[in-house]
Amino acid sequence: MKITVLGSLGNINRNYLPRLISDGHDVTVITSSKDRINDIEALGAKAAVGSNRDVEFLTQTFKGSDVVYLMISGINYTSGIDMWQTSIELSEIYRMAIQNSKVKNVVNLSSIGADNPNAGILYSYHFAEDALNSLEGVNIAHIRPVGFYSNLFADMQSLKTQKTIYSPISVDIPQGWVSPVDIAEVVYALISHTPAGKSTKFVVSDWATGSDWLKVLEDNGIESKYQQIPVEALTDQMKKIGFHENTANGFAQMNRATENHDELYASLRASDYYLGKVKITDFAKIFADVYKKSV
Repeated sequence: MKITVLGSLGNINRNYLPRLISDGHDVTVITSSKDRINDIEALGAKAAVGSNRDVEFLTQTFKGSDVVYLMISGINYTSGIDMWQTSIELSEIYRMAIQNSKVKNVVNLSSIGADNPNAGILYSYHFAEDALNSLEGVNIAHIRPVGFYSNLFADMQSLKTQKTIYSPISVDIPQGWVSPVDIAEVVYALISHTPAGKSTKFVVSDWATGSDWLKVLEDNGIESKYQQIPVEALTDQMKKIGFHENTANGFAQMNRATENHDELYASLRASDYYLGKVKITDFAKIFADVYKKSV
């Protein structure tokens, strides 16, 4: 097949692209940086350099593709970008590019909460889902992962300086966590065989509370404690470091939804979600290695 993917050589793509290429597919990787060309070509793929905001570029690059993989990307939160508005704009760009290029199979990286108006910033992913679902005669497979393990690296500084994790989420609330490795398994499967019609697949690597995280950190030699803080305190800090007010407020509502575990994960729990192999204990080893090297 001829396959075109957004996301350059990001943490998800780098885990499944070699498999697609090994399978004999003709793979084109879209990147915004010319510096990535050599690395992409070294994998055996073709590089297409351009912007995911350029409808004409995307249309021409998508043309002739049997499958296209999409994701909302290129957002620097601390630059003051309004993620809500950006998601609306990119969703329309992607819809137009798929329609104009006449692609018939799309795999779209979405998010948990895309179907939940109370999920805050996560609900912004519904714009892409809705826009793509409006296309007739196109098979669309949405992937909805939970929170990335890598988000836990935000705790690194306070752990090093105060041995404390600050979070607006109660220590005993179970949260879904996911590794790019496990998301890549689902991306690979859906690109290889895109289901007919419109479909959704949730992805979870593991479930863990704040207490679970403290325990696995301790098992890896990191002493820590957990302190719950008001959502407003986190929001104020995000605004101070450059987050757009709407984006920061969206993250605040996301945390409120996470605190209400049953609501945020209801549709996931009711589905045949993919449970991956990378557990919280595995990520703790990665985290501890980075922590010890940076102390």
